[in-house]
Amino acid sequence: MRTVRFRVTGPNDPVQALLKRVSSIDDIDRVEEVADMGSHLREDSTSLNLPDDISQTDFHDIEVHALSDTVARAVKREVERAARDLGLVAEFVEEW
Repeated sequence: MRTVRFRVTGPNDPVQALLKRVSSIDDIDRVEEVADMGSHLREDSTSLNLPDDISQTDFHDIEVHALSDTVARAVKREVERAARDLGLVAEFVEEW
């Protein structure tokens, strides 16, 4: 089994749509958000009322367990495609 780890930045509804698309891939054991699901607001006083400052966007740490290397590659392709389609940012990582 291969684990694909990635961080997605963006509003919750498009992130959930991305997770649904990834979950629909055959031979996925599980898709799970593994980190703090709370808001990650800036902790300084330089807020300019940007989307990150007013909780319209967040980041999500996701793990996908794929049953083979081929499926893991398909997961990465789908995450990249879905992020582009949904206006999200995705970053793949080896470990948290």
